[in-house]
Amino acid sequence: MAKTKAGSHPPGERRKVALALQGGGAHGAFTWGVLDRMLEDPTLEIIGVTGTSAGAMNAVVLADGLVRGGPKHAKRQLRQFWETIGKMLGFGTLLWPLSGKIAARVHLEQTPPYLMWDVVRRNLSPYDLNPTGINPLREPLDALVDFKRLKKQQDIEIAVCATNVRTARRRVFTNKDISVDAVLASACLPELFPAVEIDGEAYWDGGYTGNPALVGLIARLPKCDFIIVRIDPIQRKDVPRTVAGIHDRLLEISFNSTFWLELSTLGIILRLVDEGLLDRQRFGRILFHAIEASGELEKLASTSKLNNYPAFLEILFEEGRASADAWLAKNGAAIGQRSTIDLQKLLPMGAYDPRRQSRHEPASSAMSAPRRPA
Repeated sequence: MAKTKAGSHPPGERRKVALALQGGGAHGAFTWGVLDRMLEDPTLEIIGVTGTSAGAMNAVVLADGLVRGGPKHAKRQLRQFWETIGKMLGFGTLLWPLSGKIAARVHLEQTPPYLMWDVVRRNLSPYDLNPTGINPLREPLDALVDFKRLKKQQDIEIAVCATNVRTARRRVFTNKDISVDAVLASACLPELFPAVEIDGEAYWDGGYTGNPALVGLIARLPKCDFIIVRIDPIQRKDVPRTVAGIHDRLLEISFNSTFWLELSTLGIILRLVDEGLLDRQRFGRILFHAIEASGELEKLASTSKLNNYPAFLEILFEEGRASADAWLAKNGAAIGQRSTIDLQKLLPMGAYDPRRQSRHEPASSAMSAPRRPA
């Protein structure tokens, strides 16, 4: 294959990619922007997608749009979904006179309506406040996504993760059992909604056990590139000292722990492949990449995940498009050729690695350090 410059591709080439979409409430609009930009690249063919919470919603809306009418239809359908989210009554409704940039700087936890809601939720459960389990997200998902079609189609592998409340184990819903209930279960924050019951079991948000789930989807994929769209903060400069700050950081850690453990497991597998202990064709066929949220998103208050103000969602959308555009310009030519992140650097400190002099590199460096070509 002839070499190409970064961001350019041989005419007519279609490179198979799968996507991993994190949850994060309204911050999922960043992922919407990433998907919008990727759908414009005629050289990419999306063959799989795994998502949790907001990532699960993006995943099924994307897959349904692609199956119905290709990339252009998927772009329209994603926009329609997020515009519907922006029209819903919520904390974002309070910000209607503001620009998107100003709304992004608002700390909802300091507003009187949020403070009132916070007092209520600490004393009354969703079963007290919403005994019938009404979820405003059900209607737009049902209206936009044909789940029966998704079950029958074989072009895109789908995985949506939820957490079993009783067993604490995760369940991954795939093409054969994907449904609106599965997606709502994946996004069921227990302080907001009653657990979603499926097949006699109750489920909460999938972020507790996989944000998103990776291994199950990867096992079903042919040789392709696996692109992680990461929106949840990993590192924080300062140690939180307020009650709210400590609570928010605990949520960030808990919603990312299983995700990083899975990536570490994949790193071990790739190391065994490099050392000749596992077959490369079977276990080393996937190349890994990550498109990360810009530093601007890490400056946002945690409560901004509840901010559905349309102008704010558009700000996140544009951030996502810009991040994907920059990533494609820098790494587009690597798709199909090499990984651009090194999962082996995620292994626990002290883990044996004969190729490195230092065994104490920070795990986060893996997201910017390329793995050596296979």
